[in-house]
Amino acid sequence: MLTALSFVLLLQAPPVQQPPAQAPPQQAPPAAAQNADYVIGPQDKISITVIGIPEFSPQNVLVDNAGMIAYLDVGVLKAAGKTARQLQAEVRQLLIDKGQAVNPTVQVDVAAYRSQTVYVSGSVSHPQGYAVTGNETLMNVLAQAGFAPSAGQRVQVVRNKPAHQEFWFDRHALENGTAPSFQLQDGDAIIVPEAEKAIVRGEVKSPGMYEVSTDTTLLQLLVMAGDFNDRAARGAVTVTRKNDQGKPVDRIKVKSNDFATFIVKPGDVISVGRRIL
Repeated sequence: MLTALSFVLLLQAPPVQQPPAQAPPQQAPPAAAQNADYVIGPQDKISITVIGIPEFSPQNVLVDNAGMIAYLDVGVLKAAGKTARQLQAEVRQLLIDKGQAVNPTVQVDVAAYRSQTVYVSGSVSHPQGYAVTGNETLMNVLAQAGFAPSAGQRVQVVRNKPAHQEFWFDRHALENGTAPSFQLQDGDAIIVPEAEKAIVRGEVKSPGMYEVSTDTTLLQLLVMAGDFNDRAARGAVTVTRKNDQGKPVDRIKVKSNDFATFIVKPGDVISVGRRIL
């Protein structure tokens, strides 16, 4: 009886699912060379991989001071001044020309970036040189350097190759990603000036020093200072402006109708008088 019942249950049981046969592994195509448009220079370290030929892969080679690389015993190639993509094509052709492979798939990556450097100075936490790897943005490098508390809202890039050029960027635009795209080059000097400030004193709620930019208006500065207090004479606002030697040269009385258009300059002293009761 038990034997018959077991036989019936066996017939009713669903067939055991066999795991699907795994497809034979396929040879993966090489990933796109990292930073394939980076221009290689002396002292960069290059990684060369030939897919499917283990004895050739991977090989790390150093670009010498003359810009050359020696690839195993196959040959010598000039690497400096070429992109990783261009060098990749030349290594492939070299293997074919030397009879080492018929149709090799070659991948060239930059394993260590040592030839191109930009320099960050000014109001940053870590003023030093930073390697350029071909895909850093200006903000990437500034994030590594770190803005100091005294940093202003403008960033300057000085470039001397092939000719002297200066570029200015708004820090807020860099931080929120709205600044125009800018490709760093070897030797660029990135300078973060300290914040430029003006002084507000007299009958405002929060007198003190406040950062100003190239388009800060008197109205904006007064708002930063908390606006007028109850004792302020709105018609008694004067701006004392200094010359390059720090000596007062102008004392400007600004009408209330002009607060929104009067541009404050770094070093200005804004005085708000007290009304006469």
